[in-house]
Amino acid sequence: MRIGAGQVLLSIPESFSLKDKRRIMNSIKQRLKNRFNLSVIEINPDIAWNQGLIGFACVGEDEMTVKHMIDQIGRFMEDDGRYEIIQFNIQIY
Repeated sequence: MRIGAGQVLLSIPESFSLKDKRRIMNSIKQRLKNRFNLSVIEINPDIAWNQGLIGFACVGEDEMTVKHMIDQIGRFMEDDGRYEIIQFNIQIY
């Protein structure tokens, strides 16, 4: 069994207040949970009103399965036009 963990730093140009940021971040977290059955959390929610940091974890049978899932997560997030991915860090244990 392998565990994949990731952090994604986002720039959210549509966010003009903390309320806007919270709305978008909650939507991102919920969509990821629903689509990929992940554990997802917003890390350090007070970074800035136009940036967000999301952490996630997934589990798979082997390293290839986890890498494939993380690739799908990255593509899924890139297709969402509400934000720009600044940094995408992953670790597989």
